[in-house]
Amino acid sequence: MGHLVRKYLLNEIRLKILAVVLASMLWFSMTYMGESKITYSVPIVFQNLSKSMVVKEADTRDVLITLNGPLSLLKNLRPEDIKVGLDLSKAREGRQIFSIRKGDVLLPSGMKIEDLKPDYIVLEIDKIMEKQVRTVVKLGHKWAGIYRVVSWHPQYVTVEGPEELFVGRSPIETIPVDGDFTQHQEILDVPLDIKTFLPGRVKPEVIRVILERIDR
Repeated sequence: MGHLVRKYLLNEIRLKILAVVLASMLWFSMTYMGESKITYSVPIVFQNLSKSMVVKEADTRDVLITLNGPLSLLKNLRPEDIKVGLDLSKAREGRQIFSIRKGDVLLPSGMKIEDLKPDYIVLEIDKIMEKQVRTVVKLGHKWAGIYRVVSWHPQYVTVEGPEELFVGRSPIETIPVDGDFTQHQEILDVPLDIKTFLPGRVKPEVIRVILERIDR
């Protein structure tokens, strides 16, 4: 009787060990050898656009990419590992439609693109203009009546952007000049408030300002 019990228990243990081994193998095969899907939203990078042109408007800036590949690769994948480059070397002025193809997507090896949406993008391309725009120093309220602006340089900066950027635009101001002033004369490098001229480019973005305390 004792022999039969030992034999039964031994068989039970062997079956349990076998079950654990099979379960481990199944988990390993599904985790490291099986395939799965994952979807990422990836920004589009505009490439090879002429320096004399700018993307004024885009109906989207991102694409949804569904990938298929081994779980062992997908679980370590980051959105920044995926690149979507759109060649604009043949772009012309005006509103145009550009196809987004799977070949425009750069992926780590071992992965495949199952779906890509949208597969086109509508862009408004405009020529870049360059103009000289007058600068104005804006003194913070704290120092109004205490300091005055003696001079600043440059009094004109270069702004590049689409033509409509300059329509009805006033001179570009500095951010309010502020700080812990103690000297009779203060010399400061003050950033321009460039957000009013976005998406244009302002050069330079900082001007030199000289303040002088008002004698009373």
